[in-house]
Amino acid sequence: MLASRNLTSRPAAVQGPCIASVRPARIAPVVARRPLVCQAAAEVVDADIAAPKGGVAHLRFKRGSVFKVRRVLDVMRGRSFEDAIIMMEYMPYRACEEILRALKSAAANAKNNNGAQKSQLVVAECFADQGPILKRFRCRAQGRGFKIAKPTFHLTIRLEERA
Repeated sequence: MLASRNLTSRPAAVQGPCIASVRPARIAPVVARRPLVCQAAAEVVDADIAAPKGGVAHLRFKRGSVFKVRRVLDVMRGRSFEDAIIMMEYMPYRACEEILRALKSAAANAKNNNGAQKSQLVVAECFADQGPILKRFRCRAQGRGFKIAKPTFHLTIRLEERA
């Protein structure tokens, strides 16, 4: 029975190594770089690209409505760092606590990472985006279920030094 088998009908893996199954190594082509013509021009371009001193803070997946957070952010946008801190401490909204945390973090990032002075910082950009909504169900009368949405938001605050 074994002798009557045809070896050519067997799979390639059983017959032995096949030259076609060995893949050539993929090597990325070498890209020739153009020589730098003028070193002074490169330094000027680097100086223009240098970002202003400032800091960014992100706060993600925090519980709360994005609409309530945006209401507070609209008041503080464009203000100085000290004014924004005072406003967040005395406004009667729960969203102010999270915004205050992010604001202090952005100021610390600006000071420690970029050497900015906190007294010169201004809220250049602040926005809140919608995060995922946690969906829960609550039992109601007569076997019904009531959908409960627990929204989250992502907060970004960017501070820059005054020019």
